[in-house]
Parts: sequence; structure tokens; C-alpha cells
Amino acid sequence: MDEATAAPARTKAGRRGFWWPLVSMFSVVVIVFLWWLLTSGLGVVRPLYFPSPNEVLDRSSVLGSTLFKDAVATLRRVLISWTIGCSLGILVGLVMVRSKLFFYGLTPPIEALRPVPPVALIPFVILWFGIGDSGKIALGGLACFMVMVVNTIVSARNVAPVYGQAARSLGASESAVYRSIILRAIVPELVSGLRIGAALAFGVVVAAEMIGAQTGIGRLIMLASRTLDTPVVLLGTIVIGFEAFLLDRAISTVSNRMTSWAER
Repeated sequence: MDEATAAPARTKAGRRGFWWPLVSMFSVVVIVFLWWLLTSGLGVVRPLYFPSPNEVLDRSSVLGSTLFKDAVATLRRVLISWTIGCSLGILVGLVMVRSKLFFYGLTPPIEALRPVPPVALIPFVILWFGIGDSGKIALGGLACFMVMVVNTIVSARNVAPVYGQAARSLGASESAVYRSIILRAIVPELVSGLRIGAALAFGVVVAAEMIGAQTGIGRLIMLASRTLDTPVVLLGTIVIGFEAFLLDRAISTVSNRMTSWAER
């Protein structure tokens, strides 16, 4: 395809790509409209079971700075636990791929702990760390760690052997193959683990905040649920979803720029 033919093709592709975000925005508008219609508009759903958009907006204005502080506290704990847990998970996974000694030595405890929900450990974490941030960060980090260890090992094993064989035939050492081929090849596949880890971190941290915390969206939701203040419960849920969406978009954007060379 020459340049004269390729230019119109890129223009058409760009025009098509322009419409997809609008489709997503339209779907959000439809959901909000149906929410308003079923609650405030037609009154099909009772406010106790599902509050209207007006009630949620009223609660957000009443809470004000308190809601902002709780949202920042939750996001900070999630970011710290996600960063530490994913970093350690990738590091341990790479070590296990590189060394059979570490692989067979660490596989039993990891496989034994991996099916255990981190939320089940909340009582022990409160006893060990109290209701401060350290326990919640540890739980969120543990969830991310387990995801990234498995994701790293599987990604490394999925690298096509032909790349390593070609490099060795050209005289590359095992260290060079590991550093220049395997590490670079697994980066695009690690993104899925990072996104899953972020979602898990939000779930675990918010659950821990519900059990014991002085600040956070989880604590806000728990206090509101005790008095059946469903607008605040829904407001907290929306805040969590919005924060999770922003973090997921940030991970995707950064990873796409770092791996622009990968085929998609």
C-alpha cells in the first residue's frame, strides 16, 4: 500500500475511533437516565431500596470535605498496597522463573495461601497491626502479590521458545536471553495482572475499612448502612467505582505508551 492510499485509510480509522468514546458516554447517560426514571421519575423503586440521583447529590453536598477526606484515604491505601504488592509479586515471580530452587521452594506456601480470601485474615490483621493504615495496606498488598506472582510465572512460560533459541544460536548467554527477551516479552501480559490487582486492592482495602478504620469510604459505607442511609451507601459505592476506573485508565494509558511496540 503506497502513501497516497495509506493516508485516507488512516483518516477513516481515526474517524471511526472518534465515535467509540462517544458510544461509551452515551451508555453512561442512558444508565443515569434509567436510574432517574425508575426512582424520581416514575417512582417504581422505593427510595429505601435504591435512592434517586437527587438524594445522592444532596448527601454529597452535605458530607462535603468529609467525603473528600475519606475518598483520599481509601485511594492512598489502595495505591500504596497496589504498588508494594505488585512490585514484590513481579520480583518473586521473576526469581521463581529464573531459579528452580526458589520455584519449588516457594510454590507450596504460595499455592496454599493463594485460594484464601485476604478478607478472612482481617481479624488477625487487626490484632497484629491495629486499625491503622499498615494492616489495610498489608492485606491489599497480599492480594496484589498473589495475583502478580502467578501472572508473572505464566507470562514468562508463554514466551515463544523460538525467540530464545534464535538468540542462543547467535551466541547470546542465558542471562542475556532472560534480560533482553523474556523480561521485555512479558511486559504486555503483566498489564492484565496489574489491572486485576488494582481491583482486588480496592475490594480488600474497603472491606478492611468496614471492619475497623477511622477514615475511608468503607467506614463511611458501614456507618451509613447501620442507619439504613442508602443514599450515602450508594454514594460511597459510586466514589469507589470512580476511583477504580481512574486507576484502571491510568494503568492502561501508561502501559500502552510503554509497550507501543507490541502487537494488538
